[in-house]
Amino acid sequence: MNPTISLSCLVVIIGSLLWTASADFDSDRERVIEYFKNADPSSVSESKVLFLVEFLAKHINDIELTTEQRARAEDIVKQYNEEKAKLLVDGAPAQGGWIIKLARVIIQLGIELASEGVKKARKS
Repeated sequence: MNPTISLSCLVVIIGSLLWTASADFDSDRERVIEYFKNADPSSVSESKVLFLVEFLAKHINDIELTTEQRARAEDIVKQYNEEKAKLLVDGAPAQGGWIIKLARVIIQLGIELASEGVKKARKS
Protein backbone atom coordinates (compact mmCIF):
# COMPACT_ATOMS: atom_id res chain seq x y z
CA MET A 1 0.00 0.00 0.00
CA ASN A 2 1.16 3.51 -0.75
CA PRO A 3 2.84 5.11 2.34
CA THR A 4 0.80 8.30 1.85
CA ILE A 5 -2.47 6.37 2.02
CA SER A 6 -1.27 4.45 5.10
CA LEU A 7 -0.29 7.67 6.84
CA SER A 8 -3.61 9.28 5.93
CA CYS A 9 -5.52 6.33 7.38
CA LEU A 10 -3.50 6.54 10.58
CA VAL A 11 -4.21 10.28 10.92
CA VAL A 12 -7.95 9.68 10.43
CA ILE A 13 -8.01 6.92 13.06
CA ILE A 14 -6.09 8.98 15.62
CA GLY A 15 -8.27 12.02 14.94
CA SER A 16 -11.42 9.94 15.40
CA LEU A 17 -10.18 8.58 18.71
CA LEU A 18 -9.31 12.04 19.99
CA TRP A 19 -12.65 13.47 18.87
CA THR A 20 -14.52 10.60 20.58
CA ALA A 21 -12.61 11.16 23.84
CA SER A 22 -13.40 14.87 23.75
CA ALA A 23 -17.08 14.24 23.01
CA ASP A 24 -17.16 11.73 25.87
CA PHE A 25 -15.79 14.35 28.28
CA ASP A 26 -18.25 16.99 27.10
CA SER A 27 -21.20 14.62 27.44
CA ASP A 28 -20.15 13.54 30.94
CA ARG A 29 -19.48 17.16 31.92
CA GLU A 30 -23.00 18.18 30.87
CA ARG A 31 -24.50 15.32 32.91
CA VAL A 32 -22.56 16.40 36.03
CA ILE A 33 -23.85 19.95 35.63
CA GLU A 34 -27.40 18.71 35.05
CA TYR A 35 -27.33 16.38 38.06
CA PHE A 36 -25.71 18.70 40.59
CA LYS A 37 -26.46 22.31 39.63
CA ASN A 38 -29.03 23.58 42.14
CA ALA A 39 -29.26 20.05 43.58
CA ASP A 40 -30.78 19.38 46.96
CA PRO A 41 -28.26 17.09 48.70
CA SER A 42 -31.04 15.02 50.25
CA SER A 43 -32.58 14.21 46.86
CA VAL A 44 -29.48 13.20 44.85
CA SER A 45 -29.74 9.52 43.97
CA GLU A 46 -27.00 6.99 44.61
CA SER A 47 -26.62 6.41 40.86
CA LYS A 48 -25.83 10.11 40.34
CA VAL A 49 -23.29 9.98 43.18
CA LEU A 50 -21.64 6.95 41.56
CA PHE A 51 -21.66 8.71 38.19
CA LEU A 52 -19.79 11.68 39.70
CA VAL A 53 -17.20 9.40 41.32
CA GLU A 54 -16.64 7.59 38.01
CA PHE A 55 -16.44 10.95 36.21
CA LEU A 56 -13.79 12.13 38.66
CA ALA A 57 -11.85 8.88 38.35
CA LYS A 58 -11.87 9.18 34.56
CA HIS A 59 -11.39 12.95 34.13
CA ILE A 60 -9.66 14.22 37.29
CA ASN A 61 -6.72 15.52 35.25
CA ASP A 62 -8.99 17.04 32.60
CA ILE A 63 -10.86 19.51 34.82
CA GLU A 64 -9.86 22.64 36.69
CA LEU A 65 -9.91 22.06 40.44
CA THR A 66 -8.64 24.08 43.36
CA THR A 67 -5.96 22.39 45.45
CA GLU A 68 -8.56 21.58 48.09
CA GLN A 69 -11.08 20.25 45.56
CA ARG A 70 -8.39 18.10 43.91
CA ALA A 71 -7.38 16.64 47.29
CA ARG A 72 -11.03 15.82 48.09
CA ALA A 73 -11.61 14.35 44.62
CA GLU A 74 -8.49 12.19 44.83
CA ASP A 75 -9.50 11.00 48.31
CA ILE A 76 -13.02 10.15 47.09
CA VAL A 77 -11.68 8.22 44.09
CA LYS A 78 -9.15 6.41 46.29
CA GLN A 79 -11.83 5.35 48.78
CA TYR A 80 -14.15 4.35 45.92
CA ASN A 81 -11.46 2.16 44.34
CA GLU A 82 -10.59 0.57 47.69
CA GLU A 83 -14.23 -0.27 48.39
CA LYS A 84 -14.76 -1.54 44.86
CA ALA A 85 -11.78 -3.89 45.25
CA LYS A 86 -13.09 -5.48 48.44
CA LEU A 87 -14.71 -8.84 47.92
CA LEU A 88 -17.09 -10.85 50.04
CA VAL A 89 -16.48 -14.47 50.96
CA ASP A 90 -18.05 -15.90 47.82
CA GLY A 91 -16.18 -13.49 45.57
CA ALA A 92 -19.17 -11.22 45.00
CA PRO A 93 -18.53 -7.48 45.33
CA ALA A 94 -20.02 -5.61 48.27
CA GLN A 95 -23.41 -4.09 47.51
CA GLY A 96 -24.14 -0.48 48.53
CA GLY A 97 -23.85 0.87 52.04
CA TRP A 98 -20.32 2.22 51.77
CA ILE A 99 -21.33 4.94 49.30
CA ILE A 100 -23.68 6.41 51.90
CA LYS A 101 -20.65 7.21 54.09
CA LEU A 102 -19.11 9.28 51.28
CA ALA A 103 -22.30 10.66 49.74
CA ARG A 104 -22.37 13.99 51.60
CA VAL A 105 -18.77 14.83 50.63
CA ILE A 106 -19.28 13.66 47.03
CA ILE A 107 -22.52 15.60 46.60
CA GLN A 108 -20.97 18.77 48.02
CA LEU A 109 -18.07 18.50 45.58
CA GLY A 110 -20.52 17.84 42.72
CA ILE A 111 -22.52 20.94 43.60
CA GLU A 112 -19.32 23.04 43.68
CA LEU A 113 -18.16 21.70 40.33
CA ALA A 114 -21.58 22.15 38.70
CA SER A 115 -21.92 25.72 39.96
CA GLU A 116 -18.55 26.52 38.36
CA GLY A 117 -19.50 24.74 35.13
CA VAL A 118 -16.91 21.92 35.42
CA LYS A 119 -14.25 23.86 33.57
CA LYS A 120 -11.89 21.96 31.35
CA ALA A 121 -8.28 22.29 32.47
CA ARG A 122 -6.07 24.45 30.35
CA LYS A 123 -3.07 22.64 28.97
CA SER A 124 0.07 24.65 29.56
